[in-house]
Amino acid sequence: MKGLLAAPVGGETVRAFLVFSIILVALAGIAGQLLFRELNLQVLARRARLGYEEAGRIADAVAALGRDQHGINFHLLGQKTEVLERIVLERLADLPFVLDVEVRDRYGGRLLYVSRDGLGSPGPGSLHEEVGKPYTVTVQLMRGARPEGEVRVGISGQQAPGELEKLRASLRLKLVVATSATLVLLAIAFLYVLHLIRKNRQLEQSRLAAERRSYVGLLASGLAHEIRNPLNAMNMNLQMLEEEMQPVPGFEGGEMHELVTSTKSEIKRLENLASNFLQYARPGSPRFESRDLNDVLQGVAMFLQADFRQRGVELKTDLEPLLPTVDLDETQFKQAVINLLVNARQVVGEAGVVRLISRAGSSGEVVVEVEDNGPGVPEDAREKIFEVFYSSRGGGTGLGLPIARQIVERHGGTIGLKSVEGEGTTFWIRLPRRHPGVSSSAESTRVVP
Repeated sequence: MKGLLAAPVGGETVRAFLVFSIILVALAGIAGQLLFRELNLQVLARRARLGYEEAGRIADAVAALGRDQHGINFHLLGQKTEVLERIVLERLADLPFVLDVEVRDRYGGRLLYVSRDGLGSPGPGSLHEEVGKPYTVTVQLMRGARPEGEVRVGISGQQAPGELEKLRASLRLKLVVATSATLVLLAIAFLYVLHLIRKNRQLEQSRLAAERRSYVGLLASGLAHEIRNPLNAMNMNLQMLEEEMQPVPGFEGGEMHELVTSTKSEIKRLENLASNFLQYARPGSPRFESRDLNDVLQGVAMFLQADFRQRGVELKTDLEPLLPTVDLDETQFKQAVINLLVNARQVVGEAGVVRLISRAGSSGEVVVEVEDNGPGVPEDAREKIFEVFYSSRGGGTGLGLPIARQIVERHGGTIGLKSVEGEGTTFWIRLPRRHPGVSSSAESTRVVP
């Protein structure tokens, strides 16, 4: 995540993500407030609807108990109040929001009154003025178009707050879950977009690198044709001139001899530059074979030991024993290691120390390190140090490290550095042990876990 957010586009994207999240939470809060305001009306409407349905059922029971051929016989109904009371009490037990039930005849006389507390007559403030502010729904008992009586059902307001709070809690939970899920999905989409941006940047860098390699290839072809042949001719002419001048008194060790020697050195440097161009622009495909990595590194160290000693730099090796064999192209990989060692030797100067290290990696890979006690790499140069033609050293070609990276990547490995200014730099290479289709020609005596 840190690497993603470190991208230049990351700051603006993070700010946009935060602003959008705040707006989303604010909209969810506003929607919640509007819904909560509507809950009171919805609960009351639901109470009225259920009360009206309950009053209708009780009215049907009253009519069924007291009906005769002339309509509702309230005298007959009065003889059946026990049955009616039992029906009403059962309804009260099932519906906690019903406070009381009252049955009146066509003249307004009370035939039956049943409250949640039991039977009896309503006291002062009954049915319409109970604590909790209940309200009443009324259903008339009809015979044709003529009212025969009515059933009143009192609805308790004391149960509404509890139900309202339950509805609000449920709604709050749903809002929190929905908002959280939206934020999580938004975060996943945000990370995916950043991944695509980073991937696109990597593809763009790969494209630019391919274009640079193509450009270098064309340049290398021109250099090979236009420079190397004349350089060879110049070098041969200088050798002939040096041989002709040998008998001349004072030539050996004189100014002319130094001039010839420096000219030959520059010709050799130009030849190496042209060769490096060709090697970077037209690298051969690696031919992998199973090799003992320590043997390869030991060979490189022996090859460079005299050069290091001549320049006053100490080259040490620290090779972990019993490393497993590794599939690699020995010639190409040696070139990558030589480039790193030569770069370190040029940096540390006289009396410096360079260490060539091998070890087993934590994930089964092998690790090669080139460690020096030089001045270190400035932080602003660490990202550019593997770029083509970049060199902070006078006279450098800027191709040694790019060639090393190219070889390592063709081996399926990675290369990088860690550096502390004033203390030194360590370049590391991580290589996979095996490549598909390579048959091992030698097996290691022990596999390091």
